[in-house]
Amino acid sequence: MGSVTTWHTFEYCLDYFRYFMPSSGSLTTDGDYMASIVRESGHDWDDFFIFAASGTEDFAYSSFRRQIQAMEDVEDVFRTADNEAEGNLWFLVQEGGTHSGEYALQYFYNGMCWIWK
Repeated sequence: MGSVTTWHTFEYCLDYFRYFMPSSGSLTTDGDYMASIVRESGHDWDDFFIFAASGTEDFAYSSFRRQIQAMEDVEDVFRTADNEAEGNLWFLVQEGGTHSGEYALQYFYNGMCWIWK
């Protein structure tokens, strides 16, 4: 569904994008590695926002959730909040959601509504 590509875009193109919407795919479970991407780019926590979403029945959910949790543990770089004033990482979980186009459309719709509120 494009989540790994989204993480690679975060990894290599943080200078060019502010918003990221990964869903149900992980890059790593190493929160320090994800934080090093931000630190080495020279960006601060308030230079980007990640709107992440997945479903509990998605085969990729457990690794995706582990990555998000590992990122949340690095509080000087990743701050959980549903708004940009207080944070840069918001993780939504759809109970029963699967790795399917149906749920991907829900995640993308909600993410885009949030970005362009």
